[in-house]
Amino acid sequence: MIGSRAVIGNKRDLDWMEKRFEDHVAKIQWAVWSPALLNRIDPKDFEEAQRFARSTHDRRLAGLYVNANADATTLVAPRHAVKKEHAISVLNLARTRLEFEFASGDRVLDGSDAHLKWFLDTINDDVGQKRLLSKGFLDKYQEFSGDTRAWIIWARQEFDKMATDEQTHLQRELTRVPSAPEASKPKWTIKVRVHTATHSIRPKVLNYWNERVGWVKLLSTGKKTELLLELRFADSIPAHNIFDAGLTGSKLCIAALNMGSLGFFWYELPRQGVRYFESVRDIDAPKMDVDIARPGPRIEWRRGALTEKNLRHAIECMAAFGPMSDQDASPIFGPYLQGLTFLSKSDIHLSCENSARDAFIQTLRAACRYFGDWDGRQETFIPSLHRVFEGIVPEDENRKLIFKILIPPHHTADGPYADALSAKRVADLYLVLVADRLVWERSRQNPSTPASS
Repeated sequence: MIGSRAVIGNKRDLDWMEKRFEDHVAKIQWAVWSPALLNRIDPKDFEEAQRFARSTHDRRLAGLYVNANADATTLVAPRHAVKKEHAISVLNLARTRLEFEFASGDRVLDGSDAHLKWFLDTINDDVGQKRLLSKGFLDKYQEFSGDTRAWIIWARQEFDKMATDEQTHLQRELTRVPSAPEASKPKWTIKVRVHTATHSIRPKVLNYWNERVGWVKLLSTGKKTELLLELRFADSIPAHNIFDAGLTGSKLCIAALNMGSLGFFWYELPRQGVRYFESVRDIDAPKMDVDIARPGPRIEWRRGALTEKNLRHAIECMAAFGPMSDQDASPIFGPYLQGLTFLSKSDIHLSCENSARDAFIQTLRAACRYFGDWDGRQETFIPSLHRVFEGIVPEDENRKLIFKILIPPHHTADGPYADALSAKRVADLYLVLVADRLVWERSRQNPSTPASS
């Protein structure tokens, strides 16, 4: 970059390059990764270089600066931030890179930086990076036998072709007349990543769902705490409606998974539930680790395997509640989705547990009234629940324990997080009972229709 700037001089606007000279993380990353451009590009090496650059830069800042506003309990001297082995490792890396540059010889500069700018912009864009490091582009890189400049020029031309094709396709799609529902055919697929704090995902069990539900499939990601929803939509949905259709469909599936499993599935999970720091050190004992976490009680979910029974209940919930009109469903499932959102945002920085608890209680009240199990009077709410739950929880004392969270002031000794989970489970249990009842009634009216269709 420095050489290119020197050759070009004032002939072109180089503000973009000046900005990159100030991006210290990017410079470290390129110092580590750029030799790959002369050999073999591996996406894993690029990701590793990103992580190394970020951690090295953060350590450098911690070793150069000190927070003047820190008090005696949080003050950390810069000399403790960088250990001797850290410094030696970085020096060895720099020495190796310098030797590599000497061995590579002089660089040939042709006075043009347009391709360099395009490559830097593209590789630092999430979508562009994914495409550049895809198998097809990497295979083409090998065909150029390490001629990086030729590969970058080719890649830029391919990106231009793709942009033209995509624009043409977009224009054609915007003018397309959607098919009638009865004459529609498959067109769209949307994949949505879903995380769970409560269940372990085993790929085999997902077959139970996939054999019974056609418009959305559950796919394993290889990680036990997440799965992919693959939603499928027909060409009766125009392009400008596919975003909302995917959001609505994914929320229906995720809500059903939550109800059917009595667990927690969502688009994201809280990231800092007990800690906000990487480490804590005692200056008087620098070699000792200090293990501290969020004070006060915080009940975490107990993780169990996702079962076919959970999925059966989830499918029944979709079958029972999916056909409801927006007007009928909104008072029940609007608060339910809000409760899930509040749970996903609750961490040490933002406490939303009480809001989540109240949302799930609101769901329970609205559902009980809509499905005819409660007359709406405050004094009959808990007695109505006792009648509904008597079939699955025969003991009166156990039911009282379950319903304790529903009685004002809605606080227990376990803390607000546990209270929110308790309120959710009561709402889930009730909705599963209702779904089972509705599906059973429909199967009696139409014996040819399977209960889980």
